[in-house]
Amino acid sequence: MEYKKYEYPSFNIYTVKTNRFKTVQMEIIFKDDVKKDELLLKTFLADIMTDCSEEYKSRKEVVKKLEELYQANFYGVTNKLGSMMMTSFVLSFLNPSYVKEENFLEEVLKLPFSMILKPFIKAQEFDIKNFNIVKNRLNDEILGVNEDIGRVAVKKAISNLDEHSPSSFSVLGSIEELEEITPKRLAEAYDKLINNNSCDIFIVGNLDMDKVANIIFKYFKNPVVNTRKYSLYVNNEPVKKVKNIRETSKFLETSLVNIYNVCDLTLKEKMTTFHFYNYLLGGGGLNTKLYQLLREQNSLCYGVKSMYLKYDGLLLIQTSISKKDVGKATKLINQAFKEMRLGKFSEEEINSAKENFIFSLNLAMDSPAGILNNYVFNIYDNLPLLEERIKLIKDITKDEIVLLSNKIKPNISFVLEGDETHGEN
Repeated sequence: MEYKKYEYPSFNIYTVKTNRFKTVQMEIIFKDDVKKDELLLKTFLADIMTDCSEEYKSRKEVVKKLEELYQANFYGVTNKLGSMMMTSFVLSFLNPSYVKEENFLEEVLKLPFSMILKPFIKAQEFDIKNFNIVKNRLNDEILGVNEDIGRVAVKKAISNLDEHSPSSFSVLGSIEELEEITPKRLAEAYDKLINNNSCDIFIVGNLDMDKVANIIFKYFKNPVVNTRKYSLYVNNEPVKKVKNIRETSKFLETSLVNIYNVCDLTLKEKMTTFHFYNYLLGGGGLNTKLYQLLREQNSLCYGVKSMYLKYDGLLLIQTSISKKDVGKATKLINQAFKEMRLGKFSEEEINSAKENFIFSLNLAMDSPAGILNNYVFNIYDNLPLLEERIKLIKDITKDEIVLLSNKIKPNISFVLEGDETHGEN
């Protein structure tokens, strides 16, 4: 693979030339600090900007154009990574070497920039028909989240962190927040995106990248000078006293969510070691401490998982159980932490984790999207590239995993109680 960076005043282009794939992946990323009142706006914006434009007045017209471009795919998404908000527009398309049309590369590359720079806005408002289509879609998505007890419990638990912490903000928002968005307000959010957010473009495929850069520069002019440095990491301070919170819900079962601060990690611990700790604790499937203790040995739940939120400096554990078993489940979770501190896991388990991590990395890198993501995080967070990450993984020791066990501090214990009486006959 051949990596190259092209610097322009208002954006950078990062290219990775490889002949491994028949398709090409491009991602146009607008970066901003996380702002609570703009997250749902940006989510709405990314959706509507890929549904219609000044030239393509509806999603149907966009889809028709994509079909003409040999089934190209184009979509928008907003992600919150710690304290940084990324509004991304993703284009994937067939490598031009498999296409007869000589101008195919230019035609397919100019499409996303045409849609980004010329949205379907009239009289400083987004087109109302497309606005309502996207609004209804987001409404259904929000309602869908609210039907999943695990997702509801995690969302509610995280919202009880410091109210000013970006970690407590939701990208999707609420129905009430959605109702406050108007076509005019969305158009104002678009102006902020274009005029205030810096932009990077990543592209992976078997292309003449000098030619690609020239085409992009021809069709894309971003007014923001790209000199801003962003920090991904949120400083969530440990609490002096653990917050024990209980709420009731419409669900039959009860969900327990525990949130922990992960403190003072070294660079290696952030990038590699803690992923191993989490894998052995509860992130690695059926053989983890948490699954064995809660499910296999005590039959308290169908499943339990732990999640390492690296950019938030948090570890999260979620399980759905019976209301009467909350106390027992809490004790068993504490026992799992104690066993990790005491090093009660084998070299065989560590080696199995290493094999699984390396397999997952190789699998992820076997696609243009996986390679692109690796370079995105290498640029934004100095995440090692594949070869170096594999070397770091192979070098992980049991002592290193045990050492960071003492860097985990409890913050919140959140119980979303189910109404188990509804399940009775």
